[in-house]
Amino acid sequence: MIANVRVLGLDGDSILATANFVVYRMRYESVDTYIGRYDYKLVRESNALKIRERRAVLDIEALRPHARSVSSCNYENICAS
Repeated sequence: MIANVRVLGLDGDSILATANFVVYRMRYESVDTYIGRYDYKLVRESNALKIRERRAVLDIEALRPHARSVSSCNYENICAS
């Protein structure tokens, strides 16, 4: 989900903008939430705005480990908790 889109100003021929985002990752009966913001540099081309640059900045200290060991899964693709 993207929300709170704001135009910050101009930088030469670029328009600086920012937006907040949240991404929900659901896997193995758990939900990981990633919250952050996008920083954009937009340019006008042929009467349209195009993204020149986009940077995603996460607002969390560390990513939670989410990989499961192959040895804990059986051949029916059922993993142990």
